[in-house]
Order: sequence, then structure tokens, then C-alpha cells
Amino acid sequence: MLLYWLLVIIAGLDPDLFSVEFDAADVDGDFGVDGNGGSGGFMKILEYFSFDELPMMFIVTIVFFSMWFLGVNISYYLGVESSLLGFILLIPNFIFSLFLVKILAKPLGKLYKLVNHKGEPEIDFLGRRCNVITSIAQDKTGMIELIVNGDPIKLYARSNTEERITVGQQAVIVKESEDKRYYLIEKFDY
Repeated sequence: MLLYWLLVIIAGLDPDLFSVEFDAADVDGDFGVDGNGGSGGFMKILEYFSFDELPMMFIVTIVFFSMWFLGVNISYYLGVESSLLGFILLIPNFIFSLFLVKILAKPLGKLYKLVNHKGEPEIDFLGRRCNVITSIAQDKTGMIELIVNGDPIKLYARSNTEERITVGQQAVIVKESEDKRYYLIEKFDY
């Protein structure tokens, strides 16, 4: 980890290089069966502890430094000299560190978004036409894809109406959700 941060500081290695993507796609076939792959339990745990707010290596660094800090202080103040007891204390230490990450990730995530570390201009998606990649309904989040400046961009979306939008259909992005986690779309009729 030390080598990683030295490379970030000296060589300008991108901190997002080892980030985790939270994509959960639907399974859809031509034979009329539609099954939702959904995100698994492990992904839900990562989302709960705000691992999607910051780059993965940044979060791993917070976890390791907080575990080190807690381990040193617990060993010193409780007089833990047994290696076995120290090893057993790693589990509650790790759990406490995850909750510490959850507390720190929210404000740091907002700061990280404000800095916009790559200097990319913000893209306005409203009014753009897109292709539906996974089936979408008003209560079911799916994925859409649109092309911006020749680059494909995938976004989470839900239907703005009660109409179900199936794979391969064209749609238009009409607004962003209040929590800014997905976009609302409507079917595009030529």
C-alpha cells in the first residue's frame, strides 16, 4: 500500500485505477425469459459501508490505518501481550474500522465530487436519447447506454411512467432522481 501511495504522489498514478464498479445487470434472452441478476450480498455490504463514494484504494487505506491505530492503542492500554488475543482482536477492530469508513466516506465523498479530480466537464444528460440495455420499469432500476462525444456511457435508469421499457428500445432521459442515483426515462416514439 505504501508503494501504491508513493506512485500516486510521485508518478501521478490515477487513484481510480483500482476502484470497484457496482454494476448489476439483468439477464435477458430472446426466448422470453427475463431474470434479474441483481447485486449480491457482498455488493450490498460494500454499498452499506459507502465503498462506492470514494476510490477503493483510498478506502482500503482508511481501513488499514484505523485498524493499525486501534490495534496499537488497544494493545497498549489493555496490556495485550498475547499474539493469539491480538489476532482475535483483529475481527472487532476490522468491523469498527468499517463503521469508521462509513462515517468518514460521506463528507470525503462530497469533497471528492466537488474537487472533480480529473478536471472533466459535467455532462448534462437530460433530453438525450439512449438505448435500453436491461428492462426498466417504474419500480425496477435498469441500465441505459448513450453516446457522448463518441464515448459510450452507461447509466442507471427507471421509467418515468408506468410503462415498462424493454431491452433494445430507444428512450429519452427526462430528469434525474432526487437522490441522484439514477435517471428517469420515457420511451422514445419516432
